[in-house]
Amino acid sequence: MNFIQLNVRCSPEFSEILIAELAEIEFDSFEENKHGFSAYIEEEKVDFEATKILLEQYASLTSLSYGLQKIAKENWNKTWESNYEPIVIDDQILIKTPFHQIPDDYRYTITIIPKMSFGTGHHATTSQILALMLVHNLEGKTVIDAGAGTGILAIMAEKLGAETVLGFDNDPWCIENGKENFGLNHCQKCDIILASSLAEIKSEKVDVILANINKNVILSEIPSYAIGLKNSGLLFLSGFYLEDVTDINQLAENKGLSLIDQTSKDNWACLLYKKSK
Repeated sequence: MNFIQLNVRCSPEFSEILIAELAEIEFDSFEENKHGFSAYIEEEKVDFEATKILLEQYASLTSLSYGLQKIAKENWNKTWESNYEPIVIDDQILIKTPFHQIPDDYRYTITIIPKMSFGTGHHATTSQILALMLVHNLEGKTVIDAGAGTGILAIMAEKLGAETVLGFDNDPWCIENGKENFGLNHCQKCDIILASSLAEIKSEKVDVILANINKNVILSEIPSYAIGLKNSGLLFLSGFYLEDVTDINQLAENKGLSLIDQTSKDNWACLLYKKSK
């Protein structure tokens, strides 16, 4: 399997917008850097024409340059190891890789090999959900991680005392990567399966659903999330901008979900709902 690496140089204020736009045309892994970012997609999924049109549209608005290259699966480790830095969230969660030799003086440590999966804690959406999970009780809860990526949210849920954690993703690569990361973190209560939506999973109602995806997927899945939660269950959402909150909140409230907490970072939003009926 080969991947396409898209390297974009642009001003910082356009990086987040372009990442969101590229996610809509199936780019599924991103690395930000001081010049812009790199985006990755499986070679057979890439739509070169749509990518060109999108980038040229933004090139008319800001200084922007880009380049494409093919990268083999086996060369991915060299790419992310050269760029990946450990991260600490709220002075409590250390997220690192196996090759980081740093003091472990934090309450929780998560070891991640991200490879081609989204979810390293660096992005504002992931870090916000992790921070919000810290302040809400997950002890003994049943949890679903929708669009699990690396499995980082599932791992955090187990570390916070969840009884069972089931992740799902529509990318077979994420299933492989998630299981690898569960092993690195000695997870005994996490599993991950291949699925595109919550409706595909034969699961009992759960206490908590975690979904760090994108606006369109979340809007399409909120009805299933509402059905899949127990009464008083919690729904953690991120992966969208502050300007998307109104649309998401309107639908969520119509489905019996009440907003009980909200954070934002770099124009990315994170919402927490409680099922009220």
